[in-house]
Amino acid sequence: MNQEILFTTENIGKTYGVNTVLQGINVEIRRGEIVGLIGENGAGKSTLLKIIAGVEQPTVGTMEMNGKPFSPASMLDANRQGIGMVFQEQSLISNLTVAQNIYLGRERDFSSFGLINWSRMNARAREALNKMGLKDISPKARVRDLDFAMRQMVEITKVLDIVSETANNRALILLDEPTTVLSDAEMAVLFEKVRQMKEKGNSVIFISHRLQEVLQITDRIYVFKDGRQTAEVRTEGADEYILYEKMVGRETNGEYYVSARQTVPGADVVLEVENMSLFGSFRNVSFKLHKGEVLGLCGVEGSGKEDVCGVISGDLASTSGELKVRGKRVKFASPGDARRAGIISVPRDRRDEGIIGILPISENISVSNYEKNAAHGLISNRRQDRNAREWVRSLSIKCAGVAQRVSNLSGGNAQKVIFARVLDSECPILILDHPTRGVDLGAKGDIYALIRDITEKGFSVLLMGDTLDECLGVSSRVIVMKDGLVCGEFDCPADNKPDQVDVVKLML
Repeated sequence: MNQEILFTTENIGKTYGVNTVLQGINVEIRRGEIVGLIGENGAGKSTLLKIIAGVEQPTVGTMEMNGKPFSPASMLDANRQGIGMVFQEQSLISNLTVAQNIYLGRERDFSSFGLINWSRMNARAREALNKMGLKDISPKARVRDLDFAMRQMVEITKVLDIVSETANNRALILLDEPTTVLSDAEMAVLFEKVRQMKEKGNSVIFISHRLQEVLQITDRIYVFKDGRQTAEVRTEGADEYILYEKMVGRETNGEYYVSARQTVPGADVVLEVENMSLFGSFRNVSFKLHKGEVLGLCGVEGSGKEDVCGVISGDLASTSGELKVRGKRVKFASPGDARRAGIISVPRDRRDEGIIGILPISENISVSNYEKNAAHGLISNRRQDRNAREWVRSLSIKCAGVAQRVSNLSGGNAQKVIFARVLDSECPILILDHPTRGVDLGAKGDIYALIRDITEKGFSVLLMGDTLDECLGVSSRVIVMKDGLVCGEFDCPADNKPDQVDVVKLML
């Protein structure tokens, strides 16, 4: 292998407010090398790629490309220096053609006297698509008319075309989950193209939750956990079990998760899911949630667990199957319907879905439960404030008073306000979607204790944890999902949590 260094990072870190998502990252990418990044959801992999691609700026640390300082001001700046990224979420503009997307921002290459020569652009796009083996995609087709897999291949074509022009075979391509929706044939085409790039001296950073793919295509693998780079593995001689062990890292800490107070679920079934499906997301999912139980849903992003909870909370409508609450069949057209049936959620996106930042604490707590604070059809500010003060005291919310705007609270205290709103609804079934995301360790401990408080009172919880460690540590039982299917289930008694490696094996 050519040992010439193409790209390095030194002590890269990234924080958002009080939340540190990357810390002390030192990676080295050699010319003509394919490097894998693996780790749980939230480990910091995608954030690092966005920093390298110029989408995000590091809080601390430096980078070098071809032996020179590298600090891109934008994604286009990174492109000009030979770095391109294929995003997990895709960045194509749906109402433009394939050719327009491939050459977006580079229209001058096809312009004369201010007019674009569309024929020449389409011909160049045809050449780029042919190089990727995409002869069935027309350069003139609108992206919105392509299926997701074809759009992904166009995205990859665009990035490869950009950097091949600017880097003279010294490019660095960043692939963030590029194979998620590709067929085996499409994946084979992609891997063949990646290998051809490697042979020419270009380098690739590849992220995938599918470890067999990482082992198939990479030369070296970096393991990330909780925003830190925890291991480096040569692919030759490695196997999935070795990677599982490197990813898991530490054992569940019972004291941290207040396991001594973990309740034993009752026999009463409060929620039952029977053969529920949502076209394109998950199929034939069945499980029961008992009174006082914390049931964790484990799986990587896109496993289907998010949409299962979306159906239960009323955000999505299932394609088939049944949902029962306390034995009664229900179907929700909105989250309001779910709340009236006794189900409410703490959303993952605290800022956009969980709080109204410009409103005070008192109104945020009562926003889902105005009827509790109404008198003769009108909101009683006195009742609303009194109720809010009780929750502030009960949950130890640090604030200047209930009139303080939630936007001025720390992440952990804002999260407690959301919990106050949810608990104030008195709904007995709670869906907790990454309830500790973006909060510090002290606030996490408070939230874990709060979960123990509510289950002791008979509330039932569906949990999607921020990490596998958290999900196992808090739950009394977990269900594992992969590719839209339930693929396993583990009991999680307080004194005998399952081996994380065994769970990861089913997830990936």
